[in-house]
Amino acid sequence: MGRIIGIDLGTSNSVVSCLENNEPKVIVNEEGSRLTPSVVGFSKKNERFVGEIAKRQMVINPENTVHSIKRFMGKRFDEATEATRMVNYTVVPTERGGVGVKVNGGVYSPQEIAAMILSRLRKSTEEMLGEKVTDAVITVPAYFSDNQRQATKDAGSIAGLNVVRIINEPTAAALAYLLAKRRSATIGVYDFGGGTFDISIVEVADNVAEVKATSGNTRLGGDDIDQRIIDWLLAEFQAEYGIDLTHDKMVMQRLKDAAERAKMELSSALQTEIHLPFLTADESGPKHIHKTLHRPHFEAMIEDLLFKTIVECRKVLSEARLSPSDIDEVVLVGGSARIPRVQEMVKELFSRPINKSFNPDEVVAIGAAVQAGMLEGNLPDIQLLDVTSLSLGLEIEGGQFARVIPKNTVIPCRRKKVVSTITDQQRSVKINVLQGEAEIAQDNISLGEFELTGIAPAPRGVPRIEITFSIDVDGVVNVRARDRNTGQSQGIVIRSFAGLTQKEVSALREEQRQREEEASTNREVRRLRNALERQIFDLEKLLHQHRDELQKSDVSEIEKALQRGRMALIKSTDRVAYFREIHDYMYEFYMSLATRFGP
Repeated sequence: MGRIIGIDLGTSNSVVSCLENNEPKVIVNEEGSRLTPSVVGFSKKNERFVGEIAKRQMVINPENTVHSIKRFMGKRFDEATEATRMVNYTVVPTERGGVGVKVNGGVYSPQEIAAMILSRLRKSTEEMLGEKVTDAVITVPAYFSDNQRQATKDAGSIAGLNVVRIINEPTAAALAYLLAKRRSATIGVYDFGGGTFDISIVEVADNVAEVKATSGNTRLGGDDIDQRIIDWLLAEFQAEYGIDLTHDKMVMQRLKDAAERAKMELSSALQTEIHLPFLTADESGPKHIHKTLHRPHFEAMIEDLLFKTIVECRKVLSEARLSPSDIDEVVLVGGSARIPRVQEMVKELFSRPINKSFNPDEVVAIGAAVQAGMLEGNLPDIQLLDVTSLSLGLEIEGGQFARVIPKNTVIPCRRKKVVSTITDQQRSVKINVLQGEAEIAQDNISLGEFELTGIAPAPRGVPRIEITFSIDVDGVVNVRARDRNTGQSQGIVIRSFAGLTQKEVSALREEQRQREEEASTNREVRRLRNALERQIFDLEKLLHQHRDELQKSDVSEIEKALQRGRMALIKSTDRVAYFREIHDYMYEFYMSLATRFGP
């Protein structure tokens, strides 16, 4: 195992970090930025662009530009209806009921789109470090289900990464705090990102970060705040002109960009101007939007969203059996935490200082790098005790949910539950594995089903079926059932049936590898073609300057070489070896002349 990098795969932006001499270092991408927009664009020729270049084409090509893919990771299509309203590309159901993203006539899973982002992050890291990277720690929202965690691991695998650990985002922020502060404290990590919200209470002491409780909402983030501004603009436009803009995806993308800018500007200004000319036109001429949004109005339109985060904060304090006064410090994470009203509400609840010494956009990736250093053995004195964010159990008679591993249990963990048959002479038992907090089974997330067969016939309630649940350090679930009487057993490594099979993941990883090799070959061909063009120019220049001093046979040979070089440039081939051979051939002629006549 080589160097392990830490990746914060965000809804809006992604960040990579690693340790250099046990100090975190944020990777700078090709554009010179520490943030890479989590955006993938497709051209008409099906070329792929990731990051800032993809984000720039969102307005002119919204249907083929994919953003906020994290909100669809590991979800069934019927769970993603709300999120589809916030994007301008086409989302369709897959055969297994999962989410598919339709661009350029093809359909991609969220894992594939996320893999394109991760692949770009990996390549940026390799270029900056000058070494190959294969291992990574990837962060996820604390309230991600097993399905969503599995989908994230699959995305990493497709991108050519060995995901050695999945770590919760607030936990990662706590590790960054621990490395920087090295003091005892009970901290609240308030993580309000582009698509999700998490709150965790973490006790930091003696180089140990122990998560006491965590809570959150995977359907609440900066995108929802942007949508409130968009809805306001749409309503104002409709009232003024009587025109519905929602069916024009290019206009909707312009509104989304304007809403995001307005939100960001209102973090430092008391008002902002939203000016969008030529949105549409009718018989009377072009129609524009020119509105002034004041901070109090903005805060009023999002107050209920922000209050939801405070509800989760109160819930997590209760689960940790703590009061606000027990919290020493609050660490803010995520771009949405920059909103002044957010900071006011957090201060009002905790009556404690907000730690602003960390960059909210980078602290999670830094914490992931700290976890990577722990796994590498470079930070042996730091320990982490994390918890499961959702209860795990099974469906029992009457459609009820029976908890086996309660929420906020320290992981890794293993628990057992004994069940029996519900009818006489029953020969098999179906096990429906669930994750969530609802008392009714169908209101929770079904992680999968399997059947234990070969049970000896007996009256109902007599057979003793032992079911073992385990959650590993990544939060990934395994379940096994065994008939104590017959010894018959059946197990399942839970995988989302709305997601990808291992075979599909392997095939997509190979496809991604081939695509990267092809892209690398194309880059090398372009480099050699450029070098060959320069070589021809330099050789022509030398020949022009010294033609009179050369013998006719030499001139003829050089002209033949030049002709061969020019023909190579117009030849349709992508063979690196061919261009390298021609380049080297031309170089020999150039060096013979340069040596003979000097520079």
